[in-house]
Amino acid sequence: MMTSASPFISIVIPVFQAEDTLAMCVSSVQKQTMSDWELLLVDDGSTDNSLSVCHALATADPRIRVFHQANGGPSSARCAGFLQARGTWVTFVDADDTLPPTALATLSSATSDDADIVLGNGYTLHGEQRTIIPMQDFRHLAVRGEGTIGLPWGSLYRRSVMTQALFDVPANIRMGEDYIFWLRLVFSTEHDMHIVYEKVYDKGADHACSTFRWTADYASRIHELRMSSIPEELHHDYLYDTVVDRIDNLFTIAVTWPRREWIDSAFYKGIRADLNRLHKTLPLKQRLFLRLPSRFWRRMYSHVSDILAWCRRLTKA
Repeated sequence: MMTSASPFISIVIPVFQAEDTLAMCVSSVQKQTMSDWELLLVDDGSTDNSLSVCHALATADPRIRVFHQANGGPSSARCAGFLQARGTWVTFVDADDTLPPTALATLSSATSDDADIVLGNGYTLHGEQRTIIPMQDFRHLAVRGEGTIGLPWGSLYRRSVMTQALFDVPANIRMGEDYIFWLRLVFSTEHDMHIVYEKVYDKGADHACSTFRWTADYASRIHELRMSSIPEELHHDYLYDTVVDRIDNLFTIAVTWPRREWIDSAFYKGIRADLNRLHKTLPLKQRLFLRLPSRFWRRMYSHVSDILAWCRRLTKA
């Protein structure tokens, strides 16, 4: 089936060493109940048979186009696909993931002339039920990285509000770059956010997140990129949200690294300085956690806290 010259949705799949999963991923796109789409496969310098698989799939389906580039990382590959897209809306799929059959139809049903972004998997937002959230409210959720906000997949983006600059992050930033993409995007439109609370994406094994280890220095670099994505005149409006997110990162760092690696870091000092600016302090439990002398005890503290929180939720159910 030929797609129209200007399909409703352009689906971009960055491909790197994906010869074993790509066919399954593409098959899930081809099984969509909605047919007005094009698929762009961007091979990101794979050294396995991924590019051959891409060409074979494109030969069998004229809705698929293939592009190849030297390895630049997934953000670079997504940008390359976006620049070639012809659809009104753009979505991204990772080559080791799949889409439920009604994913595109469900997301499309939430689009309108006064929307520039449709967030899928809205059930990951804690306590939210609104299908339309004013952008002024949503930006606070975005800065805190709530739910699947900050992940490129599972959402629709209006192509006309996207720019190459959204993807422009240093090449050595390989974790958190999509969070920066989101921040830049939500601060470039005033249209309300449309939310779909159904599952529209099936995530495969996430090897990158499971092996990545946050450091205080890396967290500082992400925070710098975050602040550069928020207009300077609005920095104070989102200061509390940035502190909340940085504290989450700090706790991850504290169970991974010895105390000497982060206690005198600019990252930790920056959190404390911004808490002072907000006239706030860390809760006692968090202060006790950070004062524990070893990673072992901080891990144990975290596990016990998780178990107690789970028990409280179970009691309330």
